[in-house]
Amino acid sequence: MKKDNLMKGTLVLSIGAILAKIFSAVYRIGLTRILGGEGIGLYQLVFPLYSLCVVLATAGLPMAISKVIAKSKYQGKAVVKKCLFFVMIISLILSFILISCSKGLARVQGEESISICYIILAPSIILVSGCSVLRGYFQGVGNFTPSAVSNIVEQFVKLCIGLILSLSLIGISLLASIIGAMISIVASELISLLILFIYYKKNILHEQNHSNLEIKDLLKDILPITLTNIIVPIASFVDSILVVNLLNINFEQSTSVFLYGLESGAVSSLVSLPTIFSFAIASVILPNITSAKTKENRDFVLRVAIKIILIITLPFVLCFALIPDRLITLLYGNGLDAMGIGGQNVAYRLLTISGFGAIFLAISQVYSSCLQAVDERIASVRNLAIAVLLKFIIELIFMPSLVLNIYVLSISNLVCYITVMVLNHFEIKQHFNLKFNYIFIGKLILCNSFMLLTLIIVLGFDNSWSNTLLAIAVAGISYVASLVLTKIFTKRDLAMIKYKVK
Repeated sequence: MKKDNLMKGTLVLSIGAILAKIFSAVYRIGLTRILGGEGIGLYQLVFPLYSLCVVLATAGLPMAISKVIAKSKYQGKAVVKKCLFFVMIISLILSFILISCSKGLARVQGEESISICYIILAPSIILVSGCSVLRGYFQGVGNFTPSAVSNIVEQFVKLCIGLILSLSLIGISLLASIIGAMISIVASELISLLILFIYYKKNILHEQNHSNLEIKDLLKDILPITLTNIIVPIASFVDSILVVNLLNINFEQSTSVFLYGLESGAVSSLVSLPTIFSFAIASVILPNITSAKTKENRDFVLRVAIKIILIITLPFVLCFALIPDRLITLLYGNGLDAMGIGGQNVAYRLLTISGFGAIFLAISQVYSSCLQAVDERIASVRNLAIAVLLKFIIELIFMPSLVLNIYVLSISNLVCYITVMVLNHFEIKQHFNLKFNYIFIGKLILCNSFMLLTLIIVLGFDNSWSNTLLAIAVAGISYVASLVLTKIFTKRDLAMIKYKVK
């Protein structure tokens, strides 16, 4: 099978993720307009626990499997078969638990009506498990196209089915509309699994089906990555209970759910945009670093990855900080104003705070992947656990404040991302040689300054949504042009990006 080089792998995953994210954003915007602030808040309450179950069944599998296969010790077909058997058992158990405990869980969250949503989503845990195993196989053999294609189709199916069902059922009740959206998730995961399976059957025709791989050997790589990935969903699940109950001190239940939905739904969707690229880069560099033959090449892969992260993420952060009102209005219109509390203005402020976390989150993702690649299994888990604990302490102390309330969630997330990045950086320095490149930083500042100048000039024409889109497009073009003119990548950078490092 032909392998993708570093640049192609990153581009394929990034482009796939961008298109999928566009479909996801359109879906989320449309769903927010249909359900309103309270409806999207109820919708979001279900996902932390569902995500936790998915992570328990699958987290770390794609990266762990890709790492194992990259070591060239085992046949990919054997890895897939044993992993599928392993995760199917776990996912079946978790699905049964989710269905059995649905009423009690919804009661704890203060919204018994959403228990049906847990039951509907339970089969998705099984489907996502299968997808994760197959994506790990393709990433391990250096073929990123199946993951990208399945991701795009998955989001497109969810967009079409979800909006059609939600819009059709909103006349019956708000809950019925939410149920329609849940059904679309199951359908989209089923289609994604079928696509990956078709690719898999075409690619394993010439592979042998024997290996001395033991599950215990695979678990050595899976468990640390799983533990790292499981902490965030656990934190989100705790937040879905903790935040709403802390907000109830000063607000009614419906208002608390609405505020939680603003931050965890509308705002977090925007903040997560830059992490599309960081996740793609983290996925690509793990097998590259694992299979690198020299420490110099390994160090250089990381340095170029950080450059790419900064080039992509910094413009997002600046826009989140400087024009949050234009972005929120562009995407959600007046759909966030409800409960008489000015949801639009709240969302502006939340985005300004949360936006800064994007760059720290992106870098920490790449750092975590690098630590896994060099078998530093415990460090990334420990650092993330410390950061999340600090996050909860901040929420418990400051969220009951009538002035700070939901803004504490954005602040605590920001502190969490900064903390985990700093702690991972200290670990990274023990295994990698990172050099501070002043020339690169200077060029990056120059390019972003030019981008912002262009953005501000075009935005000054008027406040229409069309002008906002035009300003973003013009600023993006000017930014790319300035990157090219300043030759921000060296010849060695470009050579490394073009050809896979060994």
